[in-house]
Amino acid sequence: MVEMQDAIAAKTKELETELKATGLWQNAMPAWVHWYREGNDQAQPDFAQWLQFVFIPNHLHESKMVPAGEKQLIVPHAIKYFGEDVRKGKLLQLLIEIDALL
Repeated sequence: MVEMQDAIAAKTKELETELKATGLWQNAMPAWVHWYREGNDQAQPDFAQWLQFVFIPNHLHESKMVPAGEKQLIVPHAIKYFGEDVRKGKLLQLLIEIDALL
């Protein structure tokens, strides 16, 4: 289990680094994050913001593993958001690796 947590932590750091390298990392938390945490369905974050402000802190930093029956893959959402942007290739690869770990 510790090895899995270490692998998730390493991928989290790589994901953060890649978000910064692609210019998607933001220094300020957007207002929608507070609404999202309160369960407000009207919060419409973009995918990169969601990765940074919801997914990373709530899933990766806490090394949460999800039972197979409850697992929701993140890669299909990433592909939908990034589309044909090949500059996001490494980011997509990291998300594939994270999906496999969780």
